[in-house]
Amino acid sequence: MFISRRISINHYLWTFLSVIIVTIIGKLLTPFFNLTNIVLLYLLPVLISAVRWGRGPSFFAAFLGVLAFDFLFVPPVFSFTVSEVRDLFIFAVYLVVALVTGTMATKLRNELEKTRQREERTLALYALSQEIAAEADLPQVLETLVKTVSETIHAQVSILVSDPDDDVVRQAASYPPQHSLPDGKEQAVAHWVLEHGLSAGKGTEILREASELIFPVKAEDKTLAVLAIKMNNEEETVSPEQRQLIEAFANLAAVAIIRVQLAEEAEQAKWLAESEKLHRALLNSISHDLRTPLASITGAATSLLAEGNVYTREVREVLLHTIKEEAQRMNRFVANLLDMVRLESGILKPKAEWCDIQDIIGVVLRATKEASQQHILKVHIPPELPLVKADFTLIEQVMINLLENGVKYSPPGSEISISARYHDKMLLVIVADSGSAIPKIEQERVFDKFYRLHSTKNISGTGLGLSICKGIVEAHGGSIWVDSSPEYGNRFTFSLPVSEQPPEQQDTKEGAEHVI
Repeated sequence: MFISRRISINHYLWTFLSVIIVTIIGKLLTPFFNLTNIVLLYLLPVLISAVRWGRGPSFFAAFLGVLAFDFLFVPPVFSFTVSEVRDLFIFAVYLVVALVTGTMATKLRNELEKTRQREERTLALYALSQEIAAEADLPQVLETLVKTVSETIHAQVSILVSDPDDDVVRQAASYPPQHSLPDGKEQAVAHWVLEHGLSAGKGTEILREASELIFPVKAEDKTLAVLAIKMNNEEETVSPEQRQLIEAFANLAAVAIIRVQLAEEAEQAKWLAESEKLHRALLNSISHDLRTPLASITGAATSLLAEGNVYTREVREVLLHTIKEEAQRMNRFVANLLDMVRLESGILKPKAEWCDIQDIIGVVLRATKEASQQHILKVHIPPELPLVKADFTLIEQVMINLLENGVKYSPPGSEISISARYHDKMLLVIVADSGSAIPKIEQERVFDKFYRLHSTKNISGTGLGLSICKGIVEAHGGSIWVDSSPEYGNRFTFSLPVSEQPPEQQDTKEGAEHVI
């Protein structure tokens, strides 16, 4: 964007040509105008040269115009001799007017050029600020910075950051992408700039033998990174105006880098807080949900071993059932923990196959028959439901968790219903219980890990069952939610996407018989 001000020889050649043209025109007009009128024509090359190419060509046009006018128009013609004093006065007036006009036009041109450069600089800074404000990733911020600087000053730009592990500077981004800072003294200069926070290298008074200008990106007293700049024309150096613009770019980038770093630190702090919270919840859960059944098993086993002959057959069976139930409880707890770990690590992948939801519900009812024997189970499954592509075992696990959840938090003798329906290319499965309604503000949080309602603290549980359900359902592309009311209790609903062209229903007739 910046136009080099270096005066080219071509500008003088064009000035010379314009004086020749004016001379020819003047010769053509000589029969009609006097010398005073003719000399005014020579102000045109002066004005044009001043506006287009600056002061030097305009002064050249002024002096060349005087010589041409004297040699070709003022008697004696074809001689630089002046016969009358009034001709000298014309020359003097012309020169004064030409020099003043050229100077003023040059100043006006320079002011216009400065205004244009300020406008371009403002637009470039605004564009960069808009682009990096939307970036939340540090590499993206750095890539945007080097690209903007490169396109603005027509140079090859790379940015280097300190690697605290190896005590070296590391190239983080460059534009063009293939550009890189040479090894050796340039790397040493970059290291020096990073330590001292001053620009160095080509075009500066410090370490000037380097082939690139190394510029610091600073925030307050700390140097965050360094910019390495190599002009496309290797003979050029970065001008003072360009350096001011680079400094403005660097200040914007420094603010963006600090913002991204603070955001990352905040995210890290949030993650650590969540991790600490999860750690405490896990310890609390383990201390309660493992020790409680373990204490029951130990007590029952100790009683049977120490005084087994004293107990009646019925009492011994009660103690043995206690050991069995508490062992199963521990097994479910450990299984839930392992499922959660597999879900979060991404190891647990659904094995999609065509499933009939009636088959799954039938298996679930048989698996939970003993646990749900104190409740009234009702199942409403329409026969025309489409098949879904899902992992049979994982969806079975979801259903078992929801049903056990209803059994655990509903009063004995209450009704628990299971129903399903098809709606808008989704299969909806609803498990409704008659337990206490979940408050509205907690309906989202019941699917968080280890989260338990305050009203259910006296009921054993890990707080993992619903979060596992959520993880499994979402892994299938579905969703799960709960709506509650004091009138009907809690209705847990999960959805599974239905394929456009499910296979024939007769393949699943055997499974449907388990439920209906």
